[in-house]
Amino acid sequence: MNSESIQQSNDSAAVNEALANKDFVEGRFAAATRAYVALLDRHPGRLDIIARLGYLDLLANHSDSAVARLSHVLEHGMRTRSILSHLAEAYCRRGDLGHAALCYQQLGRDGLAGTLAAMAGLEVFRIDDAAASACLDLSVAEPLPVIPALVNGIEANLVVDTGAGDCVLDMHFAVSAGVRLGGQEWRDFAGGHRAQVTHAHLQQLDMDTVSIQDLPVQVLDLQPAFGGWFPGRTIHGIVGISVLSLFDCTLDYQTGRLLLQPCVAADPRQDGTPIWLAENRMLLTHVDFPLLREALMFIDTGMTGRMFAVPETLGAALGVEPDRDQALVGTGGAGDVHGRGAYASRLRLGGKEQSNATGLLLPSLSIETAFGYRIHGLIGHDLLRGSRLRLDFTRMQLGIV
Repeated sequence: MNSESIQQSNDSAAVNEALANKDFVEGRFAAATRAYVALLDRHPGRLDIIARLGYLDLLANHSDSAVARLSHVLEHGMRTRSILSHLAEAYCRRGDLGHAALCYQQLGRDGLAGTLAAMAGLEVFRIDDAAASACLDLSVAEPLPVIPALVNGIEANLVVDTGAGDCVLDMHFAVSAGVRLGGQEWRDFAGGHRAQVTHAHLQQLDMDTVSIQDLPVQVLDLQPAFGGWFPGRTIHGIVGISVLSLFDCTLDYQTGRLLLQPCVAADPRQDGTPIWLAENRMLLTHVDFPLLREALMFIDTGMTGRMFAVPETLGAALGVEPDRDQALVGTGGAGDVHGRGAYASRLRLGGKEQSNATGLLLPSLSIETAFGYRIHGLIGHDLLRGSRLRLDFTRMQLGIV
């Protein structure tokens, strides 16, 4: 090959890498994965490409391949906080809490590391009967869905919230239910608030006929989040993605039920909208706005009062119209969240299309560019009301009708 051909080949490779990076930054993860695989075929020693593919494995919830790729780049000298963090989460998702604890310890998250290390010998998230399924009537549907459950045998009311990565319990209730408390750390919540979280070991969670043993959970004071929302009813905790993703899960707002069924082998004949799990099991998918198709959004069923929320800086690009006279205050996990009203003439999520969708413009969105790609905002409970939302964590797709 002459020098001109070599230069053309190098230029082509640079263009392909730039396109792969653009796909990743814009949240086109399937296209980015294909492009990075092709680049790795040409440059098999590129640790940065292997690390990026490891993170894309994590997003696709392929924890085994994520561990293989991320541990490979660590062993070969590419040691960064983001790689350690991604590897720690991949270990957690496949139940290897001992190795996860070592990673978190190196990241300085000693409270979480110590709690996970104490659970390292357990088979976490163990379902007593792998074939068991549950059909739970929602005890409350509004303003958020609530299910009855048993926490260490004690009756509890739990909010179903895809915006929570972990199962979360109220501190006073957790103590009374004998939950084993572990280390603490400060965490960021909506609206830029910070709160102290206690990591803990829940021995048993029962939901109808489904019994789950040995769950890592978070414990904090939930009263600022739910105080006054459910008159005459105490909320004891939140069921998040760490539990919901153990099942083929359907949140049926039409009939007021939560269906939990065993995960089954993927059926290629079925079609749905792709989903991904980012850091802390953050559930992401694409939503069509008036001026932007396939905007990457966080599905947060714990947000109520509005169908969506986006930062003010992205409102115009999405085609979101502000209501300049309407100031709003919402509630996050650790305090008030301020914004102003807005609407979108059309939203489309999977098979559901909504006209004149009400929304919220936020002064800022902490997760917008925190992970190296843009998250345009949040989709909340109000858009899903009256729908049937199925989350298939085997095929990593959602269906909504």
